[in-house]
Amino acid sequence: MSDTTDTEARRVQLEAERVDEIRLLASRLGGRPDPDEVPRLLADARSALVDLLADRDDLVRANAEAGEALALWTGAV
Repeated sequence: MSDTTDTEARRVQLEAERVDEIRLLASRLGGRPDPDEVPRLLADARSALVDLLADRDDLVRANAEAGEALALWTGAV
């Protein structure tokens, strides 16, 4: 896991298992965790945020490229 969001496209969508892990993490963050569990929860939450932001960046890039290709195809550019 990287500490920074890469600017280069990964072109790989988050796997369903990772999305499920992040959803479970979100539910675990909703309650009052055991104080001993807090550091691990924070680390897991940070990792999830990095993954989600990278996935979002890839989607934005892909949508822009698809829009550009569609505009060129239709002659709107």
